[in-house]
Amino acid sequence: MLTQIKLLTRIGLCNVFGINEARYTRDSSKKQRFALLSVVWIFLVVLLMFYMVLLSTAYIRIGLADVLPMYFYTAAGLVILFFSLLKAGSMMFSLRSFEMQAALPVSTAAIVISRFLTMYASNLLFSLAVMVPGIVIYGWILKPALSFYIYSILGIPFLPMLPLCIALAIGAAATAIGARMRHKSLGIALLSLSFSLVIILASMGWSRDVKQMGTADFKNIAQMMTEMLQKLYPPAWVYGKAVIEGRFLWILGLCAAVFAFFVCVVFVLQKDFLVVCSLLNATYAKNNYKLGKQKGSSKLKALWQRELRRYFASSIYVSNTFISYILMVIASAGLLFTGSDTMEQIIGMPGLVSRLWPLALGFIASMMPVTSCSISMEGKTLWRLQSLPLRPKDVYDGKILLNLSLAAPFYVVSVILSALALRPAPMDLVFLILVPAFYIVFSTVAGLAVNISLPLLQWENETQVVKQSGTTLVSMLIAVGVAAVPSGILLAFPKISLAAAFLSLMVILGIMTTLLYVKIQKREMDF
Repeated sequence: MLTQIKLLTRIGLCNVFGINEARYTRDSSKKQRFALLSVVWIFLVVLLMFYMVLLSTAYIRIGLADVLPMYFYTAAGLVILFFSLLKAGSMMFSLRSFEMQAALPVSTAAIVISRFLTMYASNLLFSLAVMVPGIVIYGWILKPALSFYIYSILGIPFLPMLPLCIALAIGAAATAIGARMRHKSLGIALLSLSFSLVIILASMGWSRDVKQMGTADFKNIAQMMTEMLQKLYPPAWVYGKAVIEGRFLWILGLCAAVFAFFVCVVFVLQKDFLVVCSLLNATYAKNNYKLGKQKGSSKLKALWQRELRRYFASSIYVSNTFISYILMVIASAGLLFTGSDTMEQIIGMPGLVSRLWPLALGFIASMMPVTSCSISMEGKTLWRLQSLPLRPKDVYDGKILLNLSLAAPFYVVSVILSALALRPAPMDLVFLILVPAFYIVFSTVAGLAVNISLPLLQWENETQVVKQSGTTLVSMLIAVGVAAVPSGILLAFPKISLAAAFLSLMVILGIMTTLLYVKIQKREMDF
């Protein structure tokens, strides 16, 4: 069985990262796409490691070196939990891929274990990117004992196991509950969004409390963090104590306990995997369908309705793209209830919130446009659109219209809440309305342009498209870039007129959107 597990895991990892397609395809454009995506991934990893180096250096300088191992262990676990939460259930319990693999001469146990190992390996890469820079900087500056390095490295391979199991349990619960609902995918998406929002809000509240505690009594921050981690996430506390104080039995016990829990979860799942998988993928059906009155509509409306049905038919698609619009409303509501002065006091930069809030709203709304996956989500069924008497322009416009219609209500609510919180002058109110709108339109068109250039049509699981495709990464980088550049300019040159800056920004975004839209309309659906 070990050979089966090894082969299935290798195939799973190759499919996740697109290695097989890039290696064996004769299409040079696909190889170029893989090379581009590899550069993007490397850039993100280097950026993450650079951020960890800066954070480690800052904590050491302010006397909080002892909490670094606990903090990074917790941060890595939370991010693994957050990102795995939205994909673990669908990747592990995908009945479609299981039916394909079950036809092969492999055991059910090998399939289950290989799926676990595939998710584990991808999360381990993130753990290394978070933990290794902190370990290196800590050792470089503080020169700890040799046991620090040994115990730190020993704990990293076991780090992703517990968050992965928790995410799998929550994902399975959400899938099971949603499967009993009439609108299964929408139910699962709402449950996943609820879990994700709880994690995000808890993290925001925790960060705010840490900041407030640092202002009131800075010397107690380390003790507060230690006590908090000991209660909320004991493995991180045990890891930190073992690494800092050189406790061999502690790190050995932690690794053994986490590994035993991981093995137990795998054993239980593989034993009744087919039954669990079938129950979780159960569907709701009724036999009282009656043919009603048939109505005609324009091509654009029909395509928009088709896109709407396709969108809400995928829980992964909804939960990963809808969250940015929900966060936009939450951020605006938080600004209204806390007040801009309080938020600026917490940040420590007076006038920053009111000055950059339109950019903040635009950035949040453009992080994950629906169009960044809309072409790839067609998958092997793209031929249906290609066979219809439609211009590519009509199809693209339908996808753009869906994105804009989904963002519109959240945009309106967030602008109203922000206006009530900031009470801006008439000119500032105009920018508060227009700047986020320009960002939304630009991100919608840019996301579609990126997906047309980097389509992923050969996929086994929707998670590969929504969370692991290159278009997702590139779209997020574009959102960061178009928000970071003007924000950096306004921070570096505070005397610049906001009116001139925002007008220039809107002109640039408008030109870029127009150019991308014109380019899209000329592109055939010859993917």
